[in-house]
Amino acid sequence: MNGFKAVRYITFLLEIILCYIVQTIPDMTLEVFGGRPVLLISLALSIAVFEEEIPSIFFGVLCGLLSDVNYSGPVGYYAIMLAVLGYIVSTMMRNYIHTNLLTTIIIASLSIPVIIFGQFILFYVAAGYTDVWGYFLRHYLSRIIYTWVFVPVFYGVNRFIAEKTIRNK
Repeated sequence: MNGFKAVRYITFLLEIILCYIVQTIPDMTLEVFGGRPVLLISLALSIAVFEEEIPSIFFGVLCGLLSDVNYSGPVGYYAIMLAVLGYIVSTMMRNYIHTNLLTTIIIASLSIPVIIFGQFILFYVAAGYTDVWGYFLRHYLSRIIYTWVFVPVFYGVNRFIAEKTIRNK
């Protein structure tokens, strides 16, 4: 591993730690219409846009495990989903799609609702809670939108990091 790649990976780790802290501390992020963002989904997605498959999987698992712990659900759901997302997004960006903000927003518009809605289906609908769709509208819909809002922010930060460390090989 060259020095620039190490700097990039350390920077990603610092971003992950910072996002985890922000997600974990009560009232650090505003609650909008009953939902808080899952910052680590947006971050894992933006890392996968600029990284190769294996590092994307690793950072996806790390972001996922921290999200699983943060949301007190069964450990593994977010880890699996973000590992798969990391691999798919990284492969698509390397081989099929031009990396830019628009494609990243489109991918986020598809993947964030799938991940968060999947959690809702598995842990609320399948568990047999009542008024699940009301709960979805009050809490999960805003979480999806709020998480998506952070994609351009993380894209910009990670694009800057990638440009400074990849071009200087």
